[in-house]
Amino acid sequence: MSLELQTIADRIAIEECVYRYAHLIDSLQFHRVADEVFAEDGRIEFGATLAVGREAIHAQCMAYRGALLGCSHNVSNLMIEVTGDEARAASRVLAWHWFAIADADPLRPSELLAVGGYEDRLRRTPAGWRIYERRGVNFGTGVGIGQVPEAMRPAFSAMHERAPSWPA
Repeated sequence: MSLELQTIADRIAIEECVYRYAHLIDSLQFHRVADEVFAEDGRIEFGATLAVGREAIHAQCMAYRGALLGCSHNVSNLMIEVTGDEARAASRVLAWHWFAIADADPLRPSELLAVGGYEDRLRRTPAGWRIYERRGVNFGTGVGIGQVPEAMRPAFSAMHERAPSWPA
């Protein structure tokens, strides 16, 4: 395969990895995220929320189980730079959240629209491209619509006005 075709194949695989995270969270398949998206030494940092290693990432994702009725992470504006077996990616995210609230109207609007993005570092592994570092960013307050629940406030507060650092 030519270098140009390899780069295109890598970009597609990296996009799929970034989108796989959103798909698994949105389809409430939290148990699959750590193994299918992150490297063994993966790290997620969303402001005050930090998980290092697949076990910690798995535990963080599983904490959402039961707290979310549903969500929709709309990932866009993906920028990718591949350098050999490593890459970085920056994306924008609008994440709609419906929380599991007892006796709430089942046909209600979402409780929160988070406005932010991800800065990812990825590496090629035998299983394919995996994220080894994910850093969350917010735009403005990070809140598009709704109220941030108390449990999520530390992450939003720590990312307040954190602008993307790449690409310059």
